[in-house]
Formats: sequence, C-alpha cells, structure tokens
Amino acid sequence: CFRCQFGFRDDPRSAYRVGHAHSDDLATWARDDDVLTLAAGAAGEWDHEMQAYPSTFECDGRVYLLYNGNQFGRHGFGLATLEP
Repeated sequence: CFRCQFGFRDDPRSAYRVGHAHSDDLATWARDDDVLTLAAGAAGEWDHEMQAYPSTFECDGRVYLLYNGNQFGRHGFGLATLEP
C-alpha cells in the first residue's frame, strides 16, 4: 500500500493505492506495480478515492486480497481474486 506524502486525505490522486514490491534481502526493495493491477472504482463508487490496508490469504487453492475503500474503509471493503 502506498500514498503521496501530502494531500492523501483530500485529493484522490494522492490517496492510498495497492501496489507491489519485492526484495531479496528484506532491506532493499524494488517497486513493481505492474505485477498487481487493481484498478480504482469508477467515480462515485466505494473505492474510487482510496484502496488501503490490503491483506492477502489463500483458501481452497485460490489467492484473495481484502482491502478497505474510501475513507479508510468507511464505505466498504473489497475482495479481489488472483486470476492465474
């Protein structure tokens, strides 16, 4: 999860988004947001301003991602499925 340093509470372009990073040594990280494509919802939807606090889990051989929507989840949370 990442956000801009300033304006993240008031400007949807600066708000939290789900991203992807990897590390071989847990000290040096490289972002690779193209690996994870979770598009924001359309204007007016519960997650169009913010996608925050992601959590992944596996169930019955499928990988899922839970995340909060606008206003830190005040308007709902989402469930995304990893497509092979």
